[in-house]
Amino acid sequence: MSKNVIFQYMITSKEVDKRGGIKGWDGSRSSLYEEVAKISRESFEKYAERIDASHIYSNKRVATEGHGCSTSLLHECARVWLDPIFDEYDNLLFADTDIVVNTDENIFDLMESGADVYGVLESDFVTASGGGYNSWDGPGDTYDNFCRKFSLHDCPIVPVMPPNRPSKITIMNTGVVLWTKEARLRARELFLPWEEWCYTGDFHMSIMNDQPYISAQLMKHDFDIETIDQTWNDSPHYASEEEFFQKARFCHYTGGEWKVDMVRHWNDRRYRTQREGDSVKFSRSLFP
Repeated sequence: MSKNVIFQYMITSKEVDKRGGIKGWDGSRSSLYEEVAKISRESFEKYAERIDASHIYSNKRVATEGHGCSTSLLHECARVWLDPIFDEYDNLLFADTDIVVNTDENIFDLMESGADVYGVLESDFVTASGGGYNSWDGPGDTYDNFCRKFSLHDCPIVPVMPPNRPSKITIMNTGVVLWTKEARLRARELFLPWEEWCYTGDFHMSIMNDQPYISAQLMKHDFDIETIDQTWNDSPHYASEEEFFQKARFCHYTGGEWKVDMVRHWNDRRYRTQREGDSVKFSRSLFP
């Protein structure tokens, strides 16, 4: 039987609060982030118990120790392949801390096909309006800026082709990603240091963050990527909340105001996984 682990982290700083407050939340931005992380951690801890996985949660910088900017915080996910603490595990699920589990299905079962990395592409998301999160396919100079950034690091521009939704660039949403041990060890050996991506060039944060970085490295080094269903990384974009809770397996509250909804939904016990009784204690979580 495979040995699996779920990894999450949340780190807040004064830099985060410089972005201002969030509508509908009385406290600071960082206090909201900490609240949703507490909820997400409890949700995934309980999920880990059900699927016989370990759960590791961190609230301190390790991969990005010594760095201060808010964009560098997003690159803390580099621990997935850099930190040897995970080397005892066969498979790893990285999950953002603004996600609540809404299923009893074991996400690690998706890895039976033998690919290296599994996730949802930004261009494969379908919202109520029909569009995705692939800004580079729209008007303006976004695509050109992505191309310039990729070129700086000698990374190929790989388009997305059918049966996926066509897009000019393959960019994975890194909020929910499954990694094999072999893929993590290869990334440790081959990936460009995250610092070089984060600090090279003068581009928008959406280009300097972890999603384009990881996607570009996966493409450059020919990792075998398999896309998974959107419901494993789903946001509340549906026509009704009822449809969202009916369809989404992992409920991902990206952005600011949606995080306020996450707190409300949790307190109102809207998730299928909350119907089983009291919350699980944090006894199996580790704090490296």
